[in-house]
Order: sequence, then structure tokens, then C-alpha cells
Amino acid sequence: MVIYGTGFRVTDALQEQRIVGREGLKIQDAWQDGIEAYYGITTAGFPNLFFLLGPNTGLGHTSVVFMIESQVRYVMDCLRLLSKTGARAIDVRPERQRAFNERLQERLNRLVWTEGGCRSWYLDEHGVNRTTWPGFTFEYWARTRKMKPDAYELIY
Repeated sequence: MVIYGTGFRVTDALQEQRIVGREGLKIQDAWQDGIEAYYGITTAGFPNLFFLLGPNTGLGHTSVVFMIESQVRYVMDCLRLLSKTGARAIDVRPERQRAFNERLQERLNRLVWTEGGCRSWYLDEHGVNRTTWPGFTFEYWARTRKMKPDAYELIY
């Protein structure tokens, strides 16, 4: 297990890290247009890479501990699926990640952090909110309560 604590660096936290995925894809190249992940937990092209408090899982209204607990449960579901199937890796499907993030940004664009002209650490250099979750914590919990195996490719 590797834990990388970045402190208050959010949208560029992994900019200097050497994380290489499938076919030599570097995390910096995958995120050249902005950081994103499926439910803030997995990123297409990077099998078996899981984030806690990844992109768009920060909160502006309550403690993130609840989010972390939801993410740990989700990661455990992924690991159980690997164990059950005998697969050696799990990778989120790019189209699922893309669709999730398109819906997420549609919601975020209507909120005060973006709509109101606010400039803050929530926004990346392009003015896109890559930091906060756009809803309530119980919604995130409900959406991540059960991992959806069809959103993933298993690699044997």
C-alpha cells in the first residue's frame, strides 16, 4: 500500500508523481485536460489504482470522513470481485467514466462555486470544478453502496 498525502494541493496533487497505467499511460497524460475519476475512486487506464478523496469528492458542507468510509467500502467491493473471479486487475470503462463526469460537471456548473464567478481552490486552471461533490453525502453513499461490475473491465 502506498499512501501519498498532498496536504492542500488538490487539482495538481499528483502532477509530479510517477504513476503509469496500461500501455505506458502516465497519469499526467490521462489528466492533461483536467483530473477526473469514476466516483472519484477509479480512473480509466489505471487498473487496480484506487483513490480516497479523489477528484470531485471533497465537500463544502460537512466532514469528508463519511465520503472516505463510502469509498473504502466501494474499493473493498472491487477487491472482493477480483478475488471471486480470479481476475488480476480491474479497470473502469472509459465510456462509464466519461458519462459520469459529464453529468457531474453539468450539476457543478449550476452551483455557486462555478456559476457565481467564484475563484477558489475548488477550480482548476481552466475554471472547472474538479474538487467538490455536487450533492449531499447520502446521495454519494447511495450511489457507491454497491459497486457496478458492468462499469469495469476485468483483466485476467
